[in-house]
Amino acid sequence: MIRRRFVVTLGGALSQAPKAFGQNPPAIDAAERETAKAVASDPVLTAIYTELLRFKKGAASLEPPYFVEVTVEDAQMLSLSATLGAAFPPAAQRARPVRVFVRVGSPQFDNSNSIFTDASPGTRYDLGRLPVDNSILALRTEIWLALDRAHRAAVESFGRKRAAVGGITVKDPLPDFWMPQSLAVVEPLNSEKVDRDFWLSRVKSLSSIFASEPAITQSSVEFDSSIGTAYLLNTAPSVVRVPDTVAILRARASRQAPDGMVVYDGSMMAALAAGLLPPEEAQRAMVEQVARNVAALAAAPLGDPYSGPVLFEGAAAPQIIGQIWGDHLGVTRRPVAEPGRNLPILTSELENRLNARVLPEWVSLVDDPGLKEIDGVPAAGHYRVDIEGVAARRVELVSSGVLKSLLVSLQPVRGVDGPNGHARLPGSFGVRTPRISNLLFETRQALPAAELRKKLVETAAQLGKPYGIVIKKVDFPSFAPPDELRRIGQRTVRGGGGRPTAPPLLVYRLYPDGREELVRGLRFRGLGLRSFRDLLAAGGDRTVYNYIDNGAPLSLVGAGSYVIGCSVTAPSLLFEEVELETAAEDLAKPPIVPPPSSV
Repeated sequence: MIRRRFVVTLGGALSQAPKAFGQNPPAIDAAERETAKAVASDPVLTAIYTELLRFKKGAASLEPPYFVEVTVEDAQMLSLSATLGAAFPPAAQRARPVRVFVRVGSPQFDNSNSIFTDASPGTRYDLGRLPVDNSILALRTEIWLALDRAHRAAVESFGRKRAAVGGITVKDPLPDFWMPQSLAVVEPLNSEKVDRDFWLSRVKSLSSIFASEPAITQSSVEFDSSIGTAYLLNTAPSVVRVPDTVAILRARASRQAPDGMVVYDGSMMAALAAGLLPPEEAQRAMVEQVARNVAALAAAPLGDPYSGPVLFEGAAAPQIIGQIWGDHLGVTRRPVAEPGRNLPILTSELENRLNARVLPEWVSLVDDPGLKEIDGVPAAGHYRVDIEGVAARRVELVSSGVLKSLLVSLQPVRGVDGPNGHARLPGSFGVRTPRISNLLFETRQALPAAELRKKLVETAAQLGKPYGIVIKKVDFPSFAPPDELRRIGQRTVRGGGGRPTAPPLLVYRLYPDGREELVRGLRFRGLGLRSFRDLLAAGGDRTVYNYIDNGAPLSLVGAGSYVIGCSVTAPSLLFEEVELETAAEDLAKPPIVPPPSSV
């Protein structure tokens, strides 16, 4: 009975909902009626919509909301891991986390972007997740409790924000919210399946490759899959139901060098579905390469401090771009705090640099979430709608070296004329985090690989260096063991804070005669956005690098509860000057007893 009435009234109710929230109702056309029918057949959207209408009727006793958003991620997650051919117990779970955000005040000034925004005083009765058996009453009860708590928290945080702003002077304040356009995207429910037995056998087989290197102290191969559907309904009104799937295959290994230094390596394959991952041959090649890299690093000599030209070759170029530019292209504003309260919050270095030169004039940057593949490689950053219900857009970020735009959410940012559909991760203070999708680093001039290496050696010689440095791999996303992460944090603090930089993993000295020598124990010093202004040249190659971003520092592998796929495409890059320093820490002694035999 509830569903039938919902089918009949949804079209008209959608047109009335924005009117009730102080907006002009849009026309309801045939496409929207079809959307209404699809929504009515889905118990999750039915429950959300029913409670939104009921919430508005009962919300008058407190500060009335002007915008309400409810999102749900319905996901079936599977994690498999193995070491040396033996599997750990599989971990599988079904989850339906629900997020509710209620805005009170007005788009010009509301309860978001304040240090008080996420505070939820009093007893919490909602669980933060929905039941999975599709009982309409159970779904509605959880949504009702979440809406009630979010509204009470919004009213309190709004009052505290008003009091905080009353004690400070703000010049030319920006609005707090861009009202989104109405959007209806209702795709079929995700019916993809993952063969657990197949992938369990695969990770066991791949992990046995590490048995060929008995000196390896730790190793694993891991497969993670999340198959689900993302829901969103807000009072714009917008209705979104889209597939939300990701598959990840990772391999990692570490061991001690003869002097006791722990060396490690790791690689990942990421795609929007398990069927889009590279074939078994490529997977085995990835694991074998990790094993070879760890063995080679253990035998390599320690590197010496270096300051001079550095060539980021192959995958190292999109890795360093993804880490440094990926951290800064998405911009959010510093939250409102009480007068005199210092907040250790990192903001983007690009926030106030629109129309300034940030790259050489022969370089452009474009972010395009609409690309499903790049150079024949499935693009992990493809999506249609962001997590705020805004249609994804192609954004020209840098043109001829000049910063033209930034990636933003529904939070207004100075110099950007509106949202561009790049809110991709949950954030703090009621603001979603904008992140890259498919980032393209494009150049108008390129050198062949041999010419690029020749230029590296010649530039190094002009500075009196006996060799140049070639970096073929960076630890991004980071596979660093806990001790290395601690040292990275300590170096970041000693350097004055800021964002940590992932260390290089495969560093080679390139001599004038073409000889390469692998070295270990080097770290970047001062590498950041400004280093890119001094690019000397780019290669004619293009590497597509897919990875998983979770919002954690260095996109630390395994961290975070919400992950997204990203892709960076770039040629090899020659920098005029990069500084590398040696790691200075005490080293543990190597094992006394040799490793066990594999026979």
